[in-house]
Amino acid sequence: MKKRRPYLTIGILLLLAALAAGAYWLWSNPLFGRRLNLASLNPLQTQTSSQAQAASGQALAGSDAAAADANQPASDAEIQAQLAEEAPEMAALLQAQESARAEGKESLSQTPSAAEQTACSSVGALSALVLGIDDNEQADAIRLMRLDFTKESISVVSIPRDFWVPVVDMQEHGIQFGRINATYGYGEFYNGDGGGIESLTRNIQANFGVSVDHYFVLHFADIEKYIDRIGGVDVVLEDPVWDKEHSFSAGAHHFDGETAVTFMRMREGDSDFFRVRRQSLVLSAFYKKVMNELNVWQLVKLGVSVINDRSILTDFSAKDVYTVACLAGRISGDDVAFIEIPKDLFHPMTTNLGASVIIPHDGVAGFLQSVMDGTYQPEEEE
Repeated sequence: MKKRRPYLTIGILLLLAALAAGAYWLWSNPLFGRRLNLASLNPLQTQTSSQAQAASGQALAGSDAAAADANQPASDAEIQAQLAEEAPEMAALLQAQESARAEGKESLSQTPSAAEQTACSSVGALSALVLGIDDNEQADAIRLMRLDFTKESISVVSIPRDFWVPVVDMQEHGIQFGRINATYGYGEFYNGDGGGIESLTRNIQANFGVSVDHYFVLHFADIEKYIDRIGGVDVVLEDPVWDKEHSFSAGAHHFDGETAVTFMRMREGDSDFFRVRRQSLVLSAFYKKVMNELNVWQLVKLGVSVINDRSILTDFSAKDVYTVACLAGRISGDDVAFIEIPKDLFHPMTTNLGASVIIPHDGVAGFLQSVMDGTYQPEEEE
């Protein structure tokens, strides 16, 4: 028998090392997006909300608003829609309520040995910016998420798409003020594919002092697809909802993907804040459906299928997906808080071109920061 050549063993070891290195790279690096260049965002001087409000008010009162609107891409033409008539009444914070788990099942976070369990991540918390993009490349849904691996909870706070803010990175294109949702479209239009998420992130940081670790961007067609993939969602409406083309009665409804997206995007009958609530209602129903039917490994599989979807833009790696799925598998619906900005921190206004916008007040930055740094405490009902 011939003696095995040494170089064959060396070759096998090198091959195994290369495979291990490749697996580690795939595990740790984003596959279908790029890391946000957060270092380039940090030097931006964060404006206080009072400065932003004053500047925004001046822009709306003067002719500068017309110049800014005139320089917007055609995809932002929708901002000249309905007039703002009155500010909506705000209820208490919307909490996601999960249906009772199957008999015999208990959340891992509630078991006596929970303190002895290994945390899903060595990082105390992660933050993420989650966007739903419409056909005009505008951020129709804007959510900031804090995933707390120590407390095993998730906080989701909505930024209204109609917030009128200084636009910090488009002055060279003649745009000084605009809706926060339009900054995504500006970035895509002027800076090319992938420029939208960086522009929106930069403007959120500059106006509200909030940075994020990761981002997740999907179009509403993607939302429709994944709702259909889990067999639709069930929602209960306390009051009827309608606009010129659609009507939903009070009571229980089962929505397929198309109907759910239609419901989420309705806006003619009320205001942007009511639409935020409808979006949160569908997202909460989606979460409950997934958690009631999928185990942690099925969650990982679903997460990996999402980051493999070429129509979705994200910098989440397979490792990140695993940690998020692990956290989701340990918590219940009561551990997921959908939070709204209080009504006394904004007011509606109409531009000189008739566009309905919302002016954020001085406390918005502090409110968003408290949610994202984990110090937020909901007000107790009297």
